[in-house]
Amino acid sequence: MFPEIQVVLLHNHLVKPPKIERLKAVIIEAEPRWDELDRLYSHPKNFRGNFWLTSSARLFALENYINFSNEEMIHLESDVIVSRDFPFESFHELEKGLAFPLISNQRGVASVVYIRDKKAAKILTSTLISEARRDPQTTEMLSLKKVYEVNKDKIQILPIGPRQVGAYRNVDLNTVEELLNAHKIFNGVFDGVEVGQFFAGTDPRNRRGRILLRHDLVGGFAKIKDWTLVYDSSRSFVNIGVKGEKDDCKAFALHMPVKDPRVFHSKTQVKTLIHFCSKGSKPESIKISKKTFFLAILGKVRRQINRKKLKRK
Repeated sequence: MFPEIQVVLLHNHLVKPPKIERLKAVIIEAEPRWDELDRLYSHPKNFRGNFWLTSSARLFALENYINFSNEEMIHLESDVIVSRDFPFESFHELEKGLAFPLISNQRGVASVVYIRDKKAAKILTSTLISEARRDPQTTEMLSLKKVYEVNKDKIQILPIGPRQVGAYRNVDLNTVEELLNAHKIFNGVFDGVEVGQFFAGTDPRNRRGRILLRHDLVGGFAKIKDWTLVYDSSRSFVNIGVKGEKDDCKAFALHMPVKDPRVFHSKTQVKTLIHFCSKGSKPESIKISKKTFFLAILGKVRRQINRKKLKRK
């Protein structure tokens, strides 16, 4: 999609990177801060490959990479899709060197993160260890909100939804003003998590194969049940609006926790986005990912067998 943009995949030795033209794969080694964070966190370490550690440690990985490359970057989580008119230049021209979405009074999210230089990368990771010491149950999302509170003059909030003030809830006037002012910079929005999760569904691995559709689970700034997802054929992507309002805005990034392969493939993405838009006004529902369900059952059986073997020993 962006032949002029260098795309980099940061990975560890356990992951074999795909062979994609112009994709630069870089191995990131574990470091002492990862181990310290692992010791401090009290989250279950058997959840999705120590998910709570890896989701936080990847911020250290970003810092290490930019310290090595000395180049500005935009970090996208691997389940984020972007439009062909993604506004790279708008990030480059920001007055502030760090940018990411806030989704509630307690949480930021690293779905889309702009990091200008080493100084900005250091700010990004500055609260991870201290917050883990204060609260072993903290997460990188809670830490991102904390780093914003401490460095408001250095961080640009990314717009996450429609321009209308009534599209938001539980948000102080200063924050909503910054959210709406950010529209003037980007002329579009970057989904934190609510939009993709609400209209496309939740990660099936979190509920043994169950996918929750059109459930308001985040309870953050977005009054997501009032939002609409509209396919824009002129952009081959989606716009976000408010029910009953004609004015909508471009979405430049959608966070897709459901990880439906069809939405990531160039040949099926358009059809899949149109499908999600057409179902947007339907009531809450639940569907089953058969593959994930059977893998969950298989995993449970394996754990039971291993426990029995240990008891025999």
